[in-house]
Amino acid sequence: MRCAIRRVFLEVWDPIGISDDPNAQDEYDGYIGRIFELLAPGGNDEEIVDYLSCATNEHMGLSASREHLPPVVKALRQIPIPNVK
Repeated sequence: MRCAIRRVFLEVWDPIGISDDPNAQDEYDGYIGRIFELLAPGGNDEEIVDYLSCATNEHMGLSASREHLPPVVKALRQIPIPNVK
């Protein structure tokens, strides 16, 4: 699951453009845990957009539009989520 989220971050989201840098493949790993929580039952797409927008604009200091995030959410939603009890 963690690898699948990382792959989406690198292939679809990648706000700082590091997907081709083999030394930076773990750059977005700090965001995986919260995304996993938001993908679990009860999380909604708007919360994912809010989180990624905050990560991009506030934590990374970039200026990114929320309009670019729906494809990221769609790709994340394609990841099978285990039923955690």
